Amino acid sequence: MAGTNVSTVVQAPAEQVWALIGDFHGLGTWHPGLPPSRPGNELRGNAIGSVRVFEFNGVVLRETLLAYDAERRSQTYGFPDGTFALDGYRATLSLTPVTELGASFVEWGAVFDVDAAHREESTALVHGVFTAGPAALRERFGS
Repeated sequence: MAGTNVSTVVQAPAEQVWALIGDFHGLGTWHPGLPPSRPGNELRGNAIGSVRVFEFNGVVLRETLLAYDAERRSQTYGFPDGTFALDGYRATLSLTPVTELGASFVEWGAVFDVDAAHREESTALVHGVFTAGPAALRERFGS
């Protein structure tokens, strides 16, 4: 089992940040490394089982929403085994209010299985996506 985790503090209230990142299908609207996604099935919004599809650099990536908790500001998703040489991929994007600062703690992490031959490359790919997202949030909200 391998994984990666990135966290940051964004200088904006949780309600404001979650309004942006809480939309499962909206990731490509705020993440600089991802294009807008299109729906991959009949489910819309943040319905469990909803699929978003990204197409970039000749790759088609299908991600399925596995868990969503608006109250706790958390969403978990995965993609099919074999994608980027990863199996059992599960990622969670969550937000915790830092009330005394009027800020938000954003955490994005994933766990997955990957064979030794692809471990370094695949982990670096996921970590790069996770690093760019929170950095874009800090920039967007002036942190």
